[in-house]
Amino acid sequence: MVSRASLKGGSLLLLTGLAVAGATWAFWHYLGESAFAVLMTIALTALWIDNRRLRRQLGNKPSSWPEQR
Repeated sequence: MVSRASLKGGSLLLLTGLAVAGATWAFWHYLGESAFAVLMTIALTALWIDNRRLRRQLGNKPSSWPEQR
């Protein structure tokens, strides 16, 4: 016998899967070949933001590398 919570959880999981599948279809359908450029732009922007965050964290710490001339 299936519990009510299990049925609700399964239904929500199925609904979420259908929503993600629809969003994915729309993304590739409407952007076509430009989708790769959009994904690359998002990835590079995320890397740039993360790099800035990490450099700020390192900015306050003393350098463990020997000084270069």
